[in-house]
Amino acid sequence: MSAEKLIGPGGFIDISQSTRNISFLSTFTAKGLDINCDGVEGKITIVKDGKIKKFVNQVYERTFSGEEAVRRGQKVYYVTERAVFRRTASHDVIELIEIAPGVDLQKDILDQMEFEPVISPNLKQMDGRIFRHDKMGVELFGSLEDRVTYHEGDHVVFIDLTAISLASEDEVKWLGRSLDLLLHPITKARGPVDAIVNYDGFDCRSGLEEAYADAIEGLSSRHYKSVKRYSFNAFRRAKLKSMAKVEEWNAGSLFREWDEDNTGILSPLQLRTGVREAFGIRLKQAELDALCKDGVTSRNFTDILLEVMSKCE
Repeated sequence: MSAEKLIGPGGFIDISQSTRNISFLSTFTAKGLDINCDGVEGKITIVKDGKIKKFVNQVYERTFSGEEAVRRGQKVYYVTERAVFRRTASHDVIELIEIAPGVDLQKDILDQMEFEPVISPNLKQMDGRIFRHDKMGVELFGSLEDRVTYHEGDHVVFIDLTAISLASEDEVKWLGRSLDLLLHPITKARGPVDAIVNYDGFDCRSGLEEAYADAIEGLSSRHYKSVKRYSFNAFRRAKLKSMAKVEEWNAGSLFREWDEDNTGILSPLQLRTGVREAFGIRLKQAELDALCKDGVTSRNFTDILLEVMSKCE
């Protein structure tokens, strides 16, 4: 991009305005950047920096505002091969929060920026596993145990298989055995359960269908009284019906819990986080803006929760 040739943002603006967390991923400099990653010790070396700096004072075109994002309650991160920054309401500029092992703070970061960032008092090293050849062993979507929810009142189990990908027969067997171990104590105590399974984004590689069908048939015969399979939205609605109704929650306690800074007014971020953690509902930015337009206080908190729950009926 240059002053003579600007590129349109496409749908970027719409996408970036309606998500809670935004991460910009890029190299620190461009045009000629040469880095060396040893792959063993988990360190990188900047052999030669690029001729073009990316962290500059002025840009030709602005399609995203960090200040506006913070006002909207979004979390913004800038992730590069050598440093991680974040944008918060605490500072007018980005804050350096992580630095790659082997990188020199002054020479490789500060000297390659046209402005000075805030340096976090808790500046950390980026995880060395990022720069090694070995697998990182990261659980991106939580453990399988976290994905199985049992509602004792109606004897229903919810199994969330979102984004799980089975690539081998061993993985199919692992999933079957793991679910069997999690369900056994429940069905041993009270008999077969009604199961509701979320298959949104689930993938079983070609050739594994028969093995997977056998595993599911075994689970069904041992543990299930009935099974319903949903994608995400329907799964969420079914799960909510087995959760306590909002009227049964103590609104005062919830408000005090979510009002972490004791201001008496919930920020959009506090409302969004609280609703997601308590009720499993992910509010879109437009919905959040509408709910917070007059401020969220203890007086209108119950009405706002009722409106949130009505969206899932």
